Amino acid sequence: MFAYILRATDSPPNEQTDEFFRRFCETPGLVHAYQLGGIDDPNEGIVVALWEDREAAERYLDSAPLRQEVDNAIPTVTRTMYEVRSHK
Repeated sequence: MFAYILRATDSPPNEQTDEFFRRFCETPGLVHAYQLGGIDDPNEGIVVALWEDREAAERYLDSAPLRQEVDNAIPTVTRTMYEVRSHK
């Protein structure tokens, strides 16, 4: 299993970000996705994405039009990759 965490600042939740997340959840190879909103800072958002494997995540990151749409709409977005070593 493979994961990445997407972080965005200065991006309050809105219909566009909800639509991005809905479409993201339909991505092949995505096992689970969690959309988190900041309690202390409501303009901060995080998405935790768990993938079948690294190749599935890279296919999305390399070729999905949605990734470009998110990057263009939310310029503060960053993604950090992780290998899932254990899970429940």
